[in-house]
Amino acid sequence: MSALIQQIKTAYDINGMSPEEISQEFNMDVVSVKAALSNCSQKYRDDTKTTPDLDFSDDQLSIINNTIFEIAQVAQHSDGSVDYKTRLAAATYIRDDKKGRKEVRKMAENTNMLLQFNMLVQNARQVADEAKRKVIEA
Repeated sequence: MSALIQQIKTAYDINGMSPEEISQEFNMDVVSVKAALSNCSQKYRDDTKTTPDLDFSDDQLSIINNTIFEIAQVAQHSDGSVDYKTRLAAATYIRDDKKGRKEVRKMAENTNMLLQFNMLVQNARQVADEAKRKVIEA
């Protein structure tokens, strides 16, 4: 997690600042702050009720996990030969999910996009301010 994203998360989660206050503090667009909080702050997702609500119980999740594990162990082609591709895909999924790698990749992609978006907004504001200043001076 980048230092800026960590600071935004801390400002919201620990300091109790609103997204609007954070945007002013860090000179960022409010939309960028909200996007960052959506990606990194469980508290923000809970507060805004944007945490995905799963439609299955813990028992059902356990059954699903067991099914994926069984597939990783016994996947076969119709002729009875070992289906290594399916086994590898299931095993890789289990490992990556257990280590939290899937969430990190999504967060990193969204964070980079967020920072680029914020830089574009700031550049556009600077250009607009400069153009306004030139019109006023003329």
